[in-house]
Amino acid sequence: MKKLIGLMIVLVLVGCSATTVEKNSKDLTSKSEELGIERPLNEEAVPAFLQKELEPIEIIFVGDVMMEWSLKNTINTKGVDYPFQNVKEDIQKADYAVANLETAITTSNNSFGKQYNFKANPIKLEGLVNAGFDLVSLANNHTMDYREEGLLDTIKYLREYGIDFVGAGKNSEEAYASHTVVLNDQKVTFLAFSRVLPDVSWYATDTKPGIASGYQEERVIDIIEKEKVDTDYVLVYMHWGIERANRPENYQRDYARKMIDAGADAVIGAHPHVLQGFEFYDGKPIAYSLGNFLFPDYITGPTAETGLLSIIIEEEQVKMKFNPFYIDNDVIVDKGEDYRNRIYQYLEGISYDVFIEDGEIKPKN
Repeated sequence: MKKLIGLMIVLVLVGCSATTVEKNSKDLTSKSEELGIERPLNEEAVPAFLQKELEPIEIIFVGDVMMEWSLKNTINTKGVDYPFQNVKEDIQKADYAVANLETAITTSNNSFGKQYNFKANPIKLEGLVNAGFDLVSLANNHTMDYREEGLLDTIKYLREYGIDFVGAGKNSEEAYASHTVVLNDQKVTFLAFSRVLPDVSWYATDTKPGIASGYQEERVIDIIEKEKVDTDYVLVYMHWGIERANRPENYQRDYARKMIDAGADAVIGAHPHVLQGFEFYDGKPIAYSLGNFLFPDYITGPTAETGLLSIIIEEEQVKMKFNPFYIDNDVIVDKGEDYRNRIYQYLEGISYDVFIEDGEIKPKN
């Protein structure tokens, strides 16, 4: 007891206290000039009773959310919560949840004029909030379907409903900015980019609203490197690939590895509207496409196959799990064990050196 009291006195004298020791600290540095210590204190030098055990973090990612066409009537008649009723509990249990919002939230009628232009009125965002989503990526090829006005409306309404966003903004500074949250005392940073954009006018500039472009690899890599300096984990949501292709292009695999080499701890993809496989590179997970998550009732088969991807951070490892669902007449449904096993078998077959055990995706070696 006397030794413990003595130790506590010393800690007070040198300006340290239990409250200053954060469980995600990787380098606890002493005041070397005051104490005359030539080397920094590391985590091992902190007494065991002052160290806190890191709690696991679960972050759920889902694919494309498009609340147009049949979903307009369904939500208007059955309520904003109806499409999410079967996944709400799983999403809310996670520490954080992210979706790709592929619908402009606006009342504007001034569309960009391409073949498909998607928009939804602001009340639809209430369903995302109630389902448990915290953050959306706006880095995709539909956020500016109603031009700059539609994008700025989307940002305004997201803020009104308390949903954070990445991947677009009122200018390039906002569009390429990260979003960082502290989850279980660990800093997790999110970035989003789109490598599928219909026109260069969609790029955010210093003076113009737009999307965070993913075409310029060097810029993306530079942003990831800079963000990694001041955070524990960097998670990148990338809009890329070929629609309805169940495997990534060669450039995607190469690009994902470059992002991980730059400091990304996971890369999550969207745009193909179908599920693609998984891969680990340098121990870090890659999910090439999460497919659709909420889409109108015209989809069926592979385009209706969906699920919840859990990125799990535990003991400084980044793991991933997948829970399959299906989009059926404007609602996301659980189709049972046989369906899940079939999807797992299919995903193993189109993935790269992974196996799936009880939903967890693991590297083979």
